[in-house]
Amino acid sequence: MAVYDSSSNSYYDEFSNMTYSPAEWKAIQQEEFDERGREWSRKFYLSYNIIVVAFFLTAVFAHFYNIQFKKTVRRQVGEKTPLIPTSTGAPKPLSAAVRYWRKATSVLIYQPAGRYAESVGTMTIIALYLGLNILYVFVHGGASSTQIFANRTGLISIVNMPILFLLGSKTGLLVDWTGWSHEGYIILHKHVGRVVTILAIIHVFAYCAVIPISQRVLLNNEAIVGLIATTCFGIILASSLAPLRARLYEIFLYLHVWFLVLPLPFLFFHWVRTKPYVITCAAIFAWDRFTRFRNVHHVVGTSTNLSGDTVKLCMNVKSSFSEIHWTTGQYVYIAIANLARWQYHPFTIASPPGADTLDLIIRARKGFSRALFNSEGEHLVAVHGPYGAKHNFDGCRKVVLIAGGAGVSYTYPEAIEIVRTHRAIDEIPPEIDFLWVVPDMSFATWADLDSEKYGVNFKLWCTKEKGRPDIRSYVRESLKECIEQYGGDKRIAVAAAVCGPGAVVRETRNACSDLLWEEYNVDFHAESFGW
Repeated sequence: MAVYDSSSNSYYDEFSNMTYSPAEWKAIQQEEFDERGREWSRKFYLSYNIIVVAFFLTAVFAHFYNIQFKKTVRRQVGEKTPLIPTSTGAPKPLSAAVRYWRKATSVLIYQPAGRYAESVGTMTIIALYLGLNILYVFVHGGASSTQIFANRTGLISIVNMPILFLLGSKTGLLVDWTGWSHEGYIILHKHVGRVVTILAIIHVFAYCAVIPISQRVLLNNEAIVGLIATTCFGIILASSLAPLRARLYEIFLYLHVWFLVLPLPFLFFHWVRTKPYVITCAAIFAWDRFTRFRNVHHVVGTSTNLSGDTVKLCMNVKSSFSEIHWTTGQYVYIAIANLARWQYHPFTIASPPGADTLDLIIRARKGFSRALFNSEGEHLVAVHGPYGAKHNFDGCRKVVLIAGGAGVSYTYPEAIEIVRTHRAIDEIPPEIDFLWVVPDMSFATWADLDSEKYGVNFKLWCTKEKGRPDIRSYVRESLKECIEQYGGDKRIAVAAAVCGPGAVVRETRNACSDLLWEEYNVDFHAESFGW
């Protein structure tokens, strides 16, 4: 312990039995602080990895809890609920835990207005992730010196890379084990990619502040390979900006894949501690590609142009070496060699399971989809998949399905499949309301909307004639009407599912949020793709 002597304006360190001037003592303290920062940087991997693994394990547990127990609870409640309310008319009250859980779920699924706004739950996860990385950058002297700051940002960037590759995997591993939708983990993939890239760029500039890049490149090859890898990340980040991605999607797709893989060998030789993480990334990428290759089907498809610049691609599932089997809500990646050989695009399967053809409904925009629209006829199609998990509505007394335009590709087969396969409760089949919002009545030719044939209450809403529908009110009133038929018992399970433009998804989501806040037993599912 050092003792300050005011008479001599010096510090006496009993441990070293030496006296230091204030400047010398400050330098010693700074060196010790920096050493603690360097020591923590060396040990940081373990704690960060534990947090990340714990998060994914929690997601896995929550998913399997949902599929194993939720369905059972729904059915038990439904079977014990009388068709006619009891004489007292008072349904059994909910426990405090259930009421609090539903209110919490209501808050988490709510989505505020805004082009880039996500649900509160998603934004909370993103905020926690970003906060965790910011904390790890600065904790334990991360900013005590420029060199330590540079080292710390590089560490955190490389540790996040396996997460980036896992979230970018297309083989459905995360869907199978966590139940996340494609849209859900792509959102996380974007934010992890930004963290990896921005921290790598900061890492380079911080080291340049210590030693100019021209001198560092002359000193060792580690700086050269690191600079090449960071440049690749920067190119990906620039091409991922929304305006460029929308205008030059095919170029973005090529850059995104190859400039993500290209840095791996350079990072492997950049520093000794990067090797385990680079190997992990390479293993994830190799497994993803191997699974795709193993799960590829070459089929003959026929494209037919529909109204609204839309294409319906019907593929013969029995023309492949092995038949394609799918469930509702799953999606496939397709490539057509004569249009775009190496481009694989995801689309939700628009035909019910067991159909003779696997159908896709594709809106023609630019690039591949526009080329398909302009090439009506037969095509040889490479199909990867199907991927994705089926959302279970078993035990729900009523399901409201909302489709916006091409979103019918998910909701239409889902409606038919629910009626066909879901068991009745007390000999009463589930009630299905189907609302399809279209800009023009000509869209009705896309699907057979025969309510008596399929047992689905089909409704078509044309915005050109009726204006924009109040989807939030429609979903609320439709589900509450069903619950009121059973005496207002809040144990009765109902559900809403949606596929379509962002505004349609948000209004349906917020309708379910409203009902959950009122403590009703509501399930919500959204099916959408984002890039």
